[in-house]
Amino acid sequence: MSGRVTIVIAAILCITAMTLLYSSASEKETGTPADKRIARGKQLVIEGNCDYCHTPLVETNEGLVPDMKRRLSGHPRDAEIPRLPANEIGSPEWIEFLGTLDTTEWAGPWGLVFAKNITPDPETGIGKWTEEIFVETIRTGRHIDLKRDVLPPMPRQDYGKLGDEDLKSIFAYLMTVAPVRNAVPKPVPLPGKKSGE
Repeated sequence: MSGRVTIVIAAILCITAMTLLYSSASEKETGTPADKRIARGKQLVIEGNCDYCHTPLVETNEGLVPDMKRRLSGHPRDAEIPRLPANEIGSPEWIEFLGTLDTTEWAGPWGLVFAKNITPDPETGIGKWTEEIFVETIRTGRHIDLKRDVLPPMPRQDYGKLGDEDLKSIFAYLMTVAPVRNAVPKPVPLPGKKSGE
């Protein structure tokens, strides 16, 4: 009986050792630490639904779909800028999507805002940003390059709770997407207010 127990224990130990060796070899085969960081960033961008606000929609036979040629490029520069809904201005509760064909424009007590181009385009996106600038912008809620607050509906407070490694992973992934040249319009403040108030 004790011989059988010894054989069973030895078999379990061998299987465990082989599993550990195989999984460690698989991890090595899946890529470098940079590849893993980018993969984690991609997962966070998808799970965080960044495309919902930052990717314009395009009308197709199947209805509105994300325009992957302009993925994460923010509000299209050539789109008509809607008027603020005068009947709702001043209500502290209102927020609405005003898009004609996309969700890249929003209105609320802060005024009319447009989703930022978060592609690595160096002129109109975040291509000149460093990892440190990206993390600092999300943590503090201040646009380093624009010298103003990150405006709603960007869930900056939620993203600000992510760990540094996750924020760095998001930035690493964003630097791998196709750069799209698209200068997003500036926010339109409510009458009598400055942008960012």
